[in-house]
Amino acid sequence: MKDKILSALKIIKKSDFYVTLAHSKNYLTANVANKALSIITLPIMTRLLTPADYGIVAIYGTYVMIFSVLLSFNAFGAISRYYYEDKNDFGEFLGNSFLLGGLLFLITAILFLAFRIKIAIILSLSPYLLSILLLSSVSMLITSVYTQIIVPQRKSKQFSAINVAQTYLTLILSVLFVYYLKENKYLGIIMAQLLIGVIFSVYFLFTIIKYIKFKFSYDHFKYILTYSVPLIPYSLSGVILAQFDRIMINNSRGLTETGLYSLAYNVGMLLTLVIASTQTALMPDFFGFINRGEHGRLDSLVKRVFIIILIAALGLILFSKEIVIILAAPKFHASLWIVPIIVISYVFYALYTIYGRYFGVKNNTVWDSIIALSAGALNIYLNAIYIPRYGYGAAAYTTLVSYMAMFLGAWIVVKFYLKRNVTSLRSLFNPLSSFFIFVFIYYVLFYINMNVCLLFAIRCILMMCFIPLVFRNEMYKILKVYCTK
Repeated sequence: MKDKILSALKIIKKSDFYVTLAHSKNYLTANVANKALSIITLPIMTRLLTPADYGIVAIYGTYVMIFSVLLSFNAFGAISRYYYEDKNDFGEFLGNSFLLGGLLFLITAILFLAFRIKIAIILSLSPYLLSILLLSSVSMLITSVYTQIIVPQRKSKQFSAINVAQTYLTLILSVLFVYYLKENKYLGIIMAQLLIGVIFSVYFLFTIIKYIKFKFSYDHFKYILTYSVPLIPYSLSGVILAQFDRIMINNSRGLTETGLYSLAYNVGMLLTLVIASTQTALMPDFFGFINRGEHGRLDSLVKRVFIIILIAALGLILFSKEIVIILAAPKFHASLWIVPIIVISYVFYALYTIYGRYFGVKNNTVWDSIIALSAGALNIYLNAIYIPRYGYGAAAYTTLVSYMAMFLGAWIVVKFYLKRNVTSLRSLFNPLSSFFIFVFIYYVLFYINMNVCLLFAIRCILMMCFIPLVFRNEMYKILKVYCTK
């Protein structure tokens, strides 16, 4: 029996799925750490900050993401893609990325500072915060470059360790600053993020320098401009879909509702930790399998990764109430009901990442921008209509509709227009339909008046039934090997 178990384990460890899952675990650790200020700190910050203060922090974070893209014209966005070209001039390409990106950032930053008073009025931020925002954008860009270099090399443990250290230092400093500030406590989080971000950015720069070779190349500039610049609308649309609704809620309903919505959204966004981790770990295999024409292996791996995402999504929905109660102060619990809607929205976002990745195979990244920008415009349009009428809850539903539109748009383009050999949607339909059936059962039980302990036990049973159901094929293969040895 021991030999049979060992044989089954050897087969599992040699599988593409196991390798991807192993790296996903490291990236998950890093992503949890990287998002700790919005997740791990919730129990502390929601008790030290008012919903209005929490809203200001959320709005500021949104602007940092927007300006880190705009100020550099997304010139650093092609680094990881060029790494997969398997050419021997990556150092020169990296140097040209810094030359072009640095020049563009310098020009736009000067204009930004020259008109900071007017920009501050438009964004409803103080000029002081705008200056901090500029430094935060630089820090984010340097971190992005560092990430794009070590992820293709599959240095997931190094990535995880550094992100954990960076985030927990920020966490400690944030708590100290917020606790000791008598007023404007939101500045404690912002200043802690900036200080630790700058320190680690200096370390990242020294790490990156050894890869850089400065040798001007017109072809490199052309590659950057043709790959990265078309992705600017895509990068911004991601912020629009994930963050811009907070700005609209703030303008329409005030900072308190912005804070409530941000809390619920951050809990629902826990699913992105799993999505980002699995998709980052999948990236090297994705391009490798396509380059070698191993589409069957890729389809099998994509399906299994998507199942992991569905398991995490169902767990978040089933136990969202307990998660919010643990993470947030009672004054934030009013927004609990929108968490499942956000989670389902990100299930469709995960589907979009599966099919949207095919745009990068032959540098058709303009489609990323067209689809994502269209979904972002749809999101703004729907928010403008429904947020003033129904409040922050409407933003959750508009997010769901927008991510569904993104997924459908990407699938239609790669399947029927670009005619790529993509993972069959039918292969993902069975686990997805099972997911929605279990969600429906949960909501039926939720509205039945039953004992709290009994309801919790039923939710645990649902979770334990779902995992073997969606992984039944994999379990059958393992049992078949076990029984035949």
